[in-house]
Amino acid sequence: MRIKKWAVMALFCGIFLTGCSKQTASKEASNSSNKSSQSSKSSVKKTSKASSSSAKAVKLDVAKLTPQESGSLITLYCADRFGGEWSNLLQAGQNGSLTITLHKTSDYEFKQPGSGYAYEAAASGQTGTTYYTLSGSTFYFYQGVKVAGSGSFLGQATKQEMADYIVKKGQLAEFKQLTKKVEIVDKSGQTQRLSEGRSGYFTIPAEMQGTWYSASNYDGETTHSKYVFGQSTIFIQDDKHNRKGHTTTLYTRAANYKAPDYPSEEQIKKAEGWGLPKIVQYKGINYLNAMGWYQGAGDGEYFAVHTENIDGNDVQVLICAGGAGIWVDGIAYRSQAMAEKMQDHQFDDLNYSDSDN
Repeated sequence: MRIKKWAVMALFCGIFLTGCSKQTASKEASNSSNKSSQSSKSSVKKTSKASSSSAKAVKLDVAKLTPQESGSLITLYCADRFGGEWSNLLQAGQNGSLTITLHKTSDYEFKQPGSGYAYEAAASGQTGTTYYTLSGSTFYFYQGVKVAGSGSFLGQATKQEMADYIVKKGQLAEFKQLTKKVEIVDKSGQTQRLSEGRSGYFTIPAEMQGTWYSASNYDGETTHSKYVFGQSTIFIQDDKHNRKGHTTTLYTRAANYKAPDYPSEEQIKKAEGWGLPKIVQYKGINYLNAMGWYQGAGDGEYFAVHTENIDGNDVQVLICAGGAGIWVDGIAYRSQAMAEKMQDHQFDDLNYSDSDN
């Protein structure tokens, strides 16, 4: 009503009142604009706060995750990213429950062994083939794993990367449900799964651990071999007779255990890959002797780290020997290049069989 009154007066009073009307209208418009701007800013702030609050609500604080939550997170992430055995594990866990078991990393040959434990993820009451290890803040994932084996390396991720991934996938509800079904079991200091007289794992001398290479000429053809010594395992592979390689895990034998004179086929099959070790000194050199767990005849294999002078430099070599006389049948080196260079070289201070001289 006020606007109409001013409009009528403007028609009778001319330019003066028209000017006043414009100034008043301008002030009102300015005030209205300021109020609108303030209202808009207030609305933006509120929206921004609400949005920020919503983002915080769905962000997982990985620093505060329990071991059970971590197990749930890893299982969900790996099942979605890699599928396969991890996908089967997730399904089994959702239908029943999951167990994350801590083992010693020295029992395996992982590509990335990590600095802590080997984590076995399995449906409760079952033996798992899905594992992960941890180094710093990075987890490494595997499937197809067996004791003393390595399995297939699938990939890696940090806990924060996994958390962001499942949030983005909208899997928080699944994460919370699965967490309730996860149990943590620590067997890293136990030997409960050992049997048949195995009392524990034998520790291979530190200087021998790692990878060694050799090159030898057989029938005019060079064969390359690789020896990988873990904390308790020996992996041997060559490119001619044993392309896939073979792993032997060394165990100590219980003092009160008497091995059977005639082990059954079942016992022999079960003990495939088990080694019975001992340290033997011969001509001033300490050898690691490894025999089969039920081996009755033969002398097994011998390995020793020894220093030789090569081109004026002291170089550690791996002696590979066998037989009753602990005869040297091969020398391995820390690099493939050195193995090629020293192919079939014989050192004067070592004990070779007569046929090699």
